[in-house]
Amino acid sequence: METFLKGLELAVQLNVMLALFAGVFLGIIFGAIPGLTSTMGIAILVPLTYGMEPVQGMGMLIGMYIGAIYGGSISAILLNIPGTPSSLVTSLDGYPLAMKGEAGRAMSLATVSSFIGGEIGTICLIFAAPFLAKAALDFGPAEYFALCIFGLSIIANLSGKDLVKGVISAALGLLIVTVGMDPVTSIPRFVFGKPQLMSGLPFLPMLLGLFGFREAMTQIKLIGFDIKGVQKITNIIPKWKDIKEIFPTTLRAGLIGSFIGALPGAGGPIASFISYDTEKRISKNPERFGTGYPRGIAAAESANNAVNGGAFVPMLTLGIPGDGNTAIMLGALMMHNLRPGPLLFQNHGDFVAALYIQNFIGNILILILGLSCLKYFAKIALVPLRVLLPMVTIFCIIGAYSIRNSIFDVSVMIAFGILGYLLSKLNISTMPLVLGLVLGPILEQNMRSALKISGGDWSIFVLKPISAMFLLITLIILIWPFITSLFKKNKVSTDS
Repeated sequence: METFLKGLELAVQLNVMLALFAGVFLGIIFGAIPGLTSTMGIAILVPLTYGMEPVQGMGMLIGMYIGAIYGGSISAILLNIPGTPSSLVTSLDGYPLAMKGEAGRAMSLATVSSFIGGEIGTICLIFAAPFLAKAALDFGPAEYFALCIFGLSIIANLSGKDLVKGVISAALGLLIVTVGMDPVTSIPRFVFGKPQLMSGLPFLPMLLGLFGFREAMTQIKLIGFDIKGVQKITNIIPKWKDIKEIFPTTLRAGLIGSFIGALPGAGGPIASFISYDTEKRISKNPERFGTGYPRGIAAAESANNAVNGGAFVPMLTLGIPGDGNTAIMLGALMMHNLRPGPLLFQNHGDFVAALYIQNFIGNILILILGLSCLKYFAKIALVPLRVLLPMVTIFCIIGAYSIRNSIFDVSVMIAFGILGYLLSKLNISTMPLVLGLVLGPILEQNMRSALKISGGDWSIFVLKPISAMFLLITLIILIWPFITSLFKKNKVSTDS
């Protein structure tokens, strides 16, 4: 209780609350504008939080995360263009309802569902994280190495239909983080005589390039296209009848989203699809889904917002991000010299409690801002890209330069923007690459430590039960697509 009160004291400071509010507000804007994703928003904000206290900086990033996931529903409903990938399912019922002249009702349902789902995710975070943190106390170098491999394999597996491309992306990230000083011998690696590379490639400029500058390059071809959608918005205060109708759905979807979010590499799109499909299966009126059904909106929005809290569970307890957004926030935590894991709960319990409270308050802000400012946020979704893209590019350049006042960092940002653009053209996801950047140093350090303990004997990774379990699960994940494709081929040949 004492730790919680200290965390509450940290979270309700004026500067912290203002940072959280600013994050939520900006997040809704980023989510509402097609093309500006939550990941891009968090990456752009990270440099701004560099000089802040950890609780204030994380509050702003948490606000951006929560706000952007909710904001994606605005453009999904009004334009039939999901503002974020998580809002794809929302458009299935949100846009048809808006086309019936009930855009305000659709957005109010999305707002209430997002609030309920977000709070369910936060409650699950509060109760699940301490238990998992206690279990993680039994982890040594071998276990953490296997856990990192496990996290990387899941992200690679979810990067698309082509598993090989996902593995290539993750391996590229691991290769990039070998630039700099060797963590054990302090011998320079791949620095090519450049002193700027002695400490490795700067993390924030890499993120800004991959998610900010790259997105600006990708979206530039859409400049000149007029975005037209629903213009008239009324009845934005939800009716009690609607709330009663969607409430059981939001509870089920919130629990599904929390569970999916806690699985490293899953995330909002998967949670919303599973929740929507589940609700449709158990519904007495499955034919109404896809026609503007309130429960369809509730299932999607409650699930993808519950993911936010669930994704924090593996990030805080094990140092394994639940999705791409928490991968960037993991890097921000480490930037503030806060290493996620069980020791974070022991040594900085008040800080962890403050994060819980910020998640809880952030969802309340979603409800307040959503219902009071929906008309204004809806107009933001129609802002032309010719105005937005130059602003995004300028923010990326300023953010990259401001960390160390270095033109070299700006060049790194541009280089990684080009790299991200080329990868997207090859249909290679950048998310495994980011996980490689974040988990690479942890993976290498624990691998080297485990081998030092065992005297160079690699069997230490399979002789320890927890480590062996993670490696076995990783192997199953990697070979499963090949097994299923083999079964399909055999079935086709048998049928023919």
